[in-house]
Amino acid sequence: MQNNMTFFRKKGKFENCFFYICAIISLIYGIIVTTKTNLEGIRIFSSNTTSYVLIVVCLLLIIGETILIIVYKNQLVKRIFYSIAILVFCLVVADILVLGIVRNFITASNLTKRPSTDYPLGVRLAYICLKNYTAILKGVWTTLWLSMAGTIVGLILGLLFITLRTLEVTPKDNEVVAFLKKVANIFVQAYVTVFRGTPMMVQAIIIYYFLPGILAGIFNVDQQILNQILSIGVAGFITVSLNTTAYLTEVLRGGIEALNKGQMEAARSLGMTRAQAMIHIILPQGIKNSLPAICNEFIINIKDTSVLSVISVMDLFFVIDSINGRSASNDAIFIAAIIYLCLTFGISKLLGLLEKKMNLVSKPLPSSN
Repeated sequence: MQNNMTFFRKKGKFENCFFYICAIISLIYGIIVTTKTNLEGIRIFSSNTTSYVLIVVCLLLIIGETILIIVYKNQLVKRIFYSIAILVFCLVVADILVLGIVRNFITASNLTKRPSTDYPLGVRLAYICLKNYTAILKGVWTTLWLSMAGTIVGLILGLLFITLRTLEVTPKDNEVVAFLKKVANIFVQAYVTVFRGTPMMVQAIIIYYFLPGILAGIFNVDQQILNQILSIGVAGFITVSLNTTAYLTEVLRGGIEALNKGQMEAARSLGMTRAQAMIHIILPQGIKNSLPAICNEFIINIKDTSVLSVISVMDLFFVIDSINGRSASNDAIFIAAIIYLCLTFGISKLLGLLEKKMNLVSKPLPSSN
């Protein structure tokens, strides 16, 4: 009994506002359902007794909560009413969304041809999913592996590039070593400038359509062989990796420059070489500081791989665009939007938990396009 009392005495921010919002929305839904005469399928609330019960419960909740707030201020009963209102609202949401999706798929499964625009959008989308779910799943997989692999390769190359970017000319360096350090620094800066200054779509077109011809002219080899090697999937992977490398190089540079410069000096004073200090001291801390932005870049890549459809990479957007072309409608674009939202939202929450466990502060990162 004591545990129950403790639960109902808990207070939350804006609980009164949430109570009235949930109760009023549930009441409106109950009124709408009672006026419908053509309700079919699996439902929690329909035009029979259940919808009238919903209306009565919502009215009692609103009136009772109002009286308790103004007159009696009975916190225990108020918390019970609040819990009931949340439960009723969850049932309404389940009836609208969860069972609504089930009803749409049941209706779509019974259709023998593509539904016309007279059917609700949910039924049309369910029909598209039932007829094209294999291709859609392949598109999702392509989007995920391109984003993941591109981010990993971009991080590895970014670590290499930031090492070259932070090379400093010292008095002990001879003329050749000093020159090579300068060239490496200029190369990394030029690389970052070019790939951050051009859209990924343009980069994909150049890499897929023009790079084989350029390499064939330079190395005097058959262009057909290079075309086979540089296939659509390989070109898309290279594009994402090179583009991500440019952004993560700057991300890592910011993470390293945020460190105290005395750490390098302390490591050198202990007898470490510059390479040892970078590998064991500087880079691990720089990666940790940059991890939120690296995670953000992965999420950005999930969305930005859609531009690879310009070279016919079979990612999610290309598959959805093909479905739209075959069906002569744009309904399937809503499926792409929902899937992209679920992917980015779910992965961002997982990465947020990782950052929280590592006690990191999330930093925003601009899109690469």
